[in-house]
Amino acid sequence: MAIRKETIKQQASEMVVQAMQPGDQIVSGVYAITGPSPWLMNQLGLLGQFFIDYYFVAVTRQQVIFVKMNRMTNRPKEISYAVPLQAVQISDYKRSALWSSFRYAVPNAPKPIRLNVHRIWRQELDALVNAFGVPAA
Repeated sequence: MAIRKETIKQQASEMVVQAMQPGDQIVSGVYAITGPSPWLMNQLGLLGQFFIDYYFVAVTRQQVIFVKMNRMTNRPKEISYAVPLQAVQISDYKRSALWSSFRYAVPNAPKPIRLNVHRIWRQELDALVNAFGVPAA
């Protein structure tokens, strides 16, 4: 089971490399959960777990790659999205004390998904939003 931040990064990055274009390199990557506020999902307990998904979001020089993570082991399962960097749209970036969040417009989806990022990933989150030209708050 991957628990440490560096272990999660390493395992997810190995899968990201498989989806990268030749000559591309990873700029940043964060571990994020989808859904409404993590505080609310925590209050719902086990039931709340059915409303969230876990992702490792990697930004390379050419694209953004979403790796779906296993909810129990934190190991990478599959690549969910690989989108050219120019087609990515993020909005509603909010940097908070514990859980920061932003919305990502998924291609062919009716509305953007909310991604929540824990503060231990703050440095990587700042690099990720800077890659999109959003100033770190």
